[in-house]
Amino acid sequence: MRMIGMLAALLLGGCASLVSPDPASPHYGYPAGWALRLERALEIPPGAATVRLQYGRIVPRNGVQEHDPFCVVELTTVRPAPQILQPGRFEVWRVTRSIETVAAAASPFLKAGLMGYDSTPSFLYYKTRFHLRDPAQPNLLNMTCLWDQMAPGNRPFMRHLTLDEIRAAVGDWMTLIPPKETL
Repeated sequence: MRMIGMLAALLLGGCASLVSPDPASPHYGYPAGWALRLERALEIPPGAATVRLQYGRIVPRNGVQEHDPFCVVELTTVRPAPQILQPGRFEVWRVTRSIETVAAAASPFLKAGLMGYDSTPSFLYYKTRFHLRDPAQPNLLNMTCLWDQMAPGNRPFMRHLTLDEIRAAVGDWMTLIPPKETL
């Protein structure tokens, strides 16, 4: 009977949350009530539904430095003309985290086993997604902040971005506003 009790305690302990109340932690659990304020108009290029922010600047899709934190603001619709996201305060109705792998295509010129080829993913993204809502701009979808953990120098970290890293990525374009009872 005692053994069953110890086993149950171990199993329940394994279900313990990794959520931290510390905003400096990569395991910070965003409580309800966050908001995001866009400080100035943000242009989404023609033929796209996203724009990327890194180092506090807009960067082209192919200009992102994957090893450093960056954020992608996403609308629901691709249009042939530029789309303008107007400044304002957006409700963060949910914050989710995920981990995604992406494998680059193998070179047709190399045989498996040569040149140190291994089967690990080429990219491993730790993502924090802020699901956004603004009744005045229903086309607004979310902002996802991420970085590639497989990039040189990042493998030892294997973690989600901290709030300060996200704030540094968006710079003065956006302000993440915590609920009044936190921070």
